[in-house]
Amino acid sequence: MFITRLTKRDWYRIYKYLWKAHILPTSRIKRIFIKFGAIIRILLALWFLLPIALRALLLFFASLTLSYFEIALAISMILIWTCYYPLVFCLEIRKFSPSMLITLRKKTSITKFKKIRAKYPTAYITPKQGILSPPFNSKWIIISFKDCYLLVAKGALPYNHKQYFSLLSVIRYENITDKIIFYKQLETVCERIIDYSDIKLLHGK
Repeated sequence: MFITRLTKRDWYRIYKYLWKAHILPTSRIKRIFIKFGAIIRILLALWFLLPIALRALLLFFASLTLSYFEIALAISMILIWTCYYPLVFCLEIRKFSPSMLITLRKKTSITKFKKIRAKYPTAYITPKQGILSPPFNSKWIIISFKDCYLLVAKGALPYNHKQYFSLLSVIRYENITDKIIFYKQLETVCERIIDYSDIKLLHGK
């Protein structure tokens, strides 16, 4: 059993790197809307910012001035450009960001599971059948960081293919007794591994 405590800042970085790896745990429709919004953001920036930027360059060669409206519009577009993805990640944090994640190594009996739940009532336990047996015949996508493993399992529910599930688990290296054996066990239930081993994901304990 692995117990990982996480802050909102940790969760922000988790969602940031999930998006970077193209596996943000959300529905297909939401992903389409997010990408559509990103495209609109680029088009708006080109439509409004490019003419203003050209006018600003001409200020060096001619006695042109920018109106307050153009300055306000430029600032607004820059804010939209820089805050779009942070806003997406913050919305994901509001939806799912438990302060404590408990990851079971193997499937646990109902009695033992109830004891864990009683001891840690506010913790999110994932997955109940253990990380060596991902749910619904899926496999883990492993993102390897400098300080931890980020595991993601996702797919359609077997009894309703229009609904999707996603599971997240974060395991610090310092909580793994034997990293070599643990990694070999994970490889058997792994779909792919993404290497961010030069990046530290979590901040402190």
